[in-house]
Amino acid sequence: MSLTDRGRLQQQISRIVINPVFIIWVVLIIFLGICFIASIWRISIKAIEKEAVQLALAAESSFQKSLLSNLTADARDIEKEEYKVVKRSLMDLVRSNDSIRFAYICTQKNGKIYFLADSEPPNSKDYSPPGQEYREANEQIYLPFQNGQVLVTTPITDHWGTWVSVLVPMKDVETGEVLAVLGMDYPEASWNDRAILIVIQSVVIVFFALLFFITLHIVSIKNKELHEEKNKLLELSEKLRQSETLFRTIFDQAPIGIAVGHDDRYISFNDDDKPTMNSMFEKITGRTKEEFKNISWIDITHPDDLDEDLEKFSKLKSGEIDKYDMEKRYIKPDGSEVWIRMTIVPLRLNDGVDCNHLCLIEDISERKHMEKALYDSERSKAVLLDNLPGMAYRCNYDRDWTMQFVSAGCYELTGYQPDSLLYNKELSFNDLIVPEYRDILWDEWAKVLAQRKPFRYEYEIISAGGKRKWVLEMGQGIYDETGAVEAIEGIVIDITERKEREAKIQYMNDHDFMTDLYNRKYFEEEMKRLDKEDCLPLSVLIVDINGLRLINDTLGYAEGDKLIIESSKILQSCCRPGDVLARIGGDEFAILMPNTDNATAHEMLKKIKARCVTYNENNKSKLYEISVSIGYATKERAEEKIEETVKIADEYLRNRKLLNCKSFHSNIISSMMATVYEKSQETEEHAKRLATFSKMIGEKLNIPQKSLAELELFAMLHDIGKVGIDDRVLNKPGKLSEDEWAVMKKHPEIGYRIVKSSSELEPIAEYILTHHERWDGKGYPRGLKGEEIPLLSRILAVADAYDAMTQDRVYRKALTKEEAIEEIKNNAGTQFDPEIVKIFVDNV
Repeated sequence: MSLTDRGRLQQQISRIVINPVFIIWVVLIIFLGICFIASIWRISIKAIEKEAVQLALAAESSFQKSLLSNLTADARDIEKEEYKVVKRSLMDLVRSNDSIRFAYICTQKNGKIYFLADSEPPNSKDYSPPGQEYREANEQIYLPFQNGQVLVTTPITDHWGTWVSVLVPMKDVETGEVLAVLGMDYPEASWNDRAILIVIQSVVIVFFALLFFITLHIVSIKNKELHEEKNKLLELSEKLRQSETLFRTIFDQAPIGIAVGHDDRYISFNDDDKPTMNSMFEKITGRTKEEFKNISWIDITHPDDLDEDLEKFSKLKSGEIDKYDMEKRYIKPDGSEVWIRMTIVPLRLNDGVDCNHLCLIEDISERKHMEKALYDSERSKAVLLDNLPGMAYRCNYDRDWTMQFVSAGCYELTGYQPDSLLYNKELSFNDLIVPEYRDILWDEWAKVLAQRKPFRYEYEIISAGGKRKWVLEMGQGIYDETGAVEAIEGIVIDITERKEREAKIQYMNDHDFMTDLYNRKYFEEEMKRLDKEDCLPLSVLIVDINGLRLINDTLGYAEGDKLIIESSKILQSCCRPGDVLARIGGDEFAILMPNTDNATAHEMLKKIKARCVTYNENNKSKLYEISVSIGYATKERAEEKIEETVKIADEYLRNRKLLNCKSFHSNIISSMMATVYEKSQETEEHAKRLATFSKMIGEKLNIPQKSLAELELFAMLHDIGKVGIDDRVLNKPGKLSEDEWAVMKKHPEIGYRIVKSSSELEPIAEYILTHHERWDGKGYPRGLKGEEIPLLSRILAVADAYDAMTQDRVYRKALTKEEAIEEIKNNAGTQFDPEIVKIFVDNV
């Protein structure tokens, strides 16, 4: 070994030796080894003693006690047959066990110990004849006589030597009296031989355990400092070669897989029979050394991990890196996968073995599975908590609701980051609760915790932006083994939208969607609520919009809705605080006026009427004037029924409506005709000319005077339905599109509904509906033909066409009288009634 190599080795050993953890472990192993050796020593001594005692007991039990009763412990016993039997038994005992030096039976007489018999032949210098006193007997010899217990003495020295004696009392079977003591002497020098041998073996075991630990520590150091592996392997090569047996043991028993590789192959065998792959490597990969002869590590590496492995291995071979670690998967023969942590370091053996890297692998499948299970669990928990509709929490049961944990939903709910609430870092959760709910919330929690019930409560918090939010908190107490509240766990959900929806639904449930006034349901509930003595007198006003149906039928429901809304605004402006105004029907409103007498109710009626007049004066269009009929009544006494009061007010209303109805309808129809003249090219003069032409034709046809009057009125109102046609269609200068023409064709039906609503105009309703029908049946809206068309409608058709052609229009110049007559003649029998055309042409 060169000086450089020796220096490196000394440095490495120094690092190991001065490592405090290593020193502690070595000291601990030595200490434990000493304890182990001491324990083995004690156990061995006890085992020897036990074995000797068992032998002595067995020997004692083999003696016949009756033999002893005839021995008197004097020289005359030597002639007795009993003595001879006992003597032979003792000698046989010593001959059968080499470790026993002397065996003897002694007895106690007059406080002294005398031999009855021993195992020595008579010619032995160590022979003790019967009756010989054992003068050197110490206290231990007397003990079995005194307590009747078996005794293993401490070393006793006498003129024969130093002994460890096993003394067994020999008792009378019937009386239990100690007759004599059987003694078996073991030389002290050989007594501990077997224990010492066992201890020596234990020392060897401890030594090798320490040596094994040191070796494992070296391997651990190597694993941690893989970048120095090449130098360490070189430095340790000589030592490993000298300790090949030890190395093989460590190599084979290492808890990690180790294999030597060359390029893409693992070296499973070599000529020198040096270890290149340990059993743990085979166990982890699930393959034997034989199988590795024909496969490479590329073949067993999982495809998803192969590119990374090849890339790193290429860099290792080129010298770009001096080692690499990675976690990857091997594929076992059965197709299953095993996760490993692999370390690859360069390997250059100076004995010429053809290899270039050392592969160390550790099975981490269980860790990976646990990591995956933990990851899946944490991910599931995180996903669950993060996707919960609100903030999951765990908090202390204190006035601040000190948070131990809050989920990510905290930010969306409160506007604060979760960690700002943890342990009241920036603020407590109690700070977020709207003050009026704080005591309520504390009391509610106290109540459910005392009953160990789940908690559920709705309250408001203030977010970081200052916005009030409604939240629903659901939770429960966590109790310790004593029943005390350890913590509170639960979830806080934002229910602001739900609360707003509930408020909106409640609002919609109580209000009319069009006017935003209360609806009939709410009105009836309030009527019941106010029907009590402290609200008397209680007045009820019922208001009905005049002519609303006519507006709906002629101008459409959109225009009728506008009239309802404007009427509701007028009524709202008249109500006092405490009055309840509701829309109780399509065109009907009602007002509850608590603590209001009849005279005041009448004043309210006049106030509403006056507001309607003011509105109509400021309104440009007479068509949209507001007229209402009002009825009212007052409940003066508690015994009166509120329903009767409402009925009286309603009857009052109906009577007033009958009085106003005819004049109001006439006003509306006049307003409608004025509107038609304003919004279209039709003029009042046009209507008068039609009336003149139509009357002229009617007179020539000798129709009755009543029909002539209807014809004149029909001529004036025939286009009243155009009030419901859009101005853009009505006044379009060019040709109408199909959709526009379809709209225009609706005006006869609109006009029909308008005049139908008036009893005075109802007789001409059918004429207005059919005034655009054609003689050939191609007209509208019914497609009537010939005399199916009412006569007055046929008359007006000719007069209307003539007047229209002889007047200027936006889109054309007027025709001359002759041109117009010629055009009418050309359409006789198709568009017009031929007879009426002839009369018109002859008289125009």
